[in-house]
Amino acid sequence: MPNQIPVCDPHFHLWDLSVHSNPNLGEAMPAYRADDYFRDMDELPPELKRVSGVHVETIVGQIEGGFTLDTIGETRWVREQLEPTESEQPFGIVAYVHLGRDTGAAEQTLEQHLKAADHRLRGVRMILNQHPDNPNLTWPQVEEGVLGRPLFREGLALLERHRLAFDLSCHPHQVADAVAVFRDFPNIRVVTNHLGFLHDGEDQAHEDLWRESMVALAALPNVYMKLSMPWFARADFHQDAAKEAKIAALVQELIGIFGCDRCMFASNYPVDKVQGISIGYLYGKFLEWSADLSATERQALFHDTAIKAYGSFGV
Repeated sequence: MPNQIPVCDPHFHLWDLSVHSNPNLGEAMPAYRADDYFRDMDELPPELKRVSGVHVETIVGQIEGGFTLDTIGETRWVREQLEPTESEQPFGIVAYVHLGRDTGAAEQTLEQHLKAADHRLRGVRMILNQHPDNPNLTWPQVEEGVLGRPLFREGLALLERHRLAFDLSCHPHQVADAVAVFRDFPNIRVVTNHLGFLHDGEDQAHEDLWRESMVALAALPNVYMKLSMPWFARADFHQDAAKEAKIAALVQELIGIFGCDRCMFASNYPVDKVQGISIGYLYGKFLEWSADLSATERQALFHDTAIKAYGSFGV
């Protein structure tokens, strides 16, 4: 189809618990491999064409004494999954490294990821989502207070040295601490996950805090925004017109705050698939929500911003 918009999907996951154990996902989670993902992405609207993507880790954080996870093995397995189609679908990898406990260990782990990814490592995500009052909003094995540790800054310095991005996953009440840290690392590309984690079912004060935190993040020119996981902000939005309208308004608000050159649409598959949201529906809404923008602006949202944040891909 002529004039298709290229798509870089900067946030998807693969796993197979029969190959690599990951108790964070639950024992019954069915495998989701590269062929499953590409089959789902074949459902893209005809106006779009996937050309590349970024796999994001599924390890989450690790507390002292928590179960051991093979983070390097995940990177190696993901690379092996995606290599066969790399000439047509180049990819990058965002891996897990604990940046706030032992800088020497973090450096060693990072070097192992670089080797396992074989030139495809583009960043690190260390999930920080933690809530003092709501255990349902504390991700498995996530430690409290990591953002305030001097060791976390040392870990970020490692990313800066290797020119790697950092995927920021935290709740709105944690953003002030994140801003205080990342203000001192202007050379690190910080990619905020999932609409900044506005949470459905909260009061207006929560939304006000979210909006304030998004403005604070956007004030840092090295911070980007993933327009992804909208169901977290409004559950079942794909089955409720009023909720969908709210999500549309939130997405457009974030585009207004950050600009198209710092926002990117992402599938978050297969997590959104588990919520009953198809690729055709999700990317159809991305097209709809961006319909009033120019061709250049839409290409930024679907492709160019992701490349700007993570770098180009290719063998």
